[in-house]
Amino acid sequence: MSAAPKNEAINPLFDKRLINAFVDGVTKTLKTMAQTDAKPGKPFIEASFVLKGEIAGMVGMVAPPLKGTLLISYSKDSILHILENMLGEKYTEINGEVSDAVGEMTNMIYGSAKTTLNQLGYNFEMAIPSVISGNFTITQADRGATLVIPFGLNNGSTFYVEITVQ
Repeated sequence: MSAAPKNEAINPLFDKRLINAFVDGVTKTLKTMAQTDAKPGKPFIEASFVLKGEIAGMVGMVAPPLKGTLLISYSKDSILHILENMLGEKYTEINGEVSDAVGEMTNMIYGSAKTTLNQLGYNFEMAIPSVISGNFTITQADRGATLVIPFGLNNGSTFYVEITVQ
């Protein structure tokens, strides 16, 4: 298998199959694990990092020659809503249990998208997610374009999937 399908545009962020793999990964994971419907909004390109939530799961994505990151940023309202549906408990604050759940969801979403993308000819490797919270900034020495996909929940909150490819 090659690193990426040869017939696609140079930047994989414009490969609809890549976008759909992550949208499907999010919607299927949340529906299955948290009985939560997440409605994708219109994707957009972001030139520089803008903080979009209080907690995020982040994983490095490597499919030589591609390198990038997946960041899933949750507002407090969105992650607490998802966890209430997932665990049947009401949370009021972001704590260690919430952080653990964000890490697990990031792992499941990335795993789902990775499986689909690898079947399409990409060769994404396994990776371990990190969880970051609070007021954070992400900087990289060689930052590429970032595709941002907003997802709305039925409680009116939003979370964001951000895919950066270098």
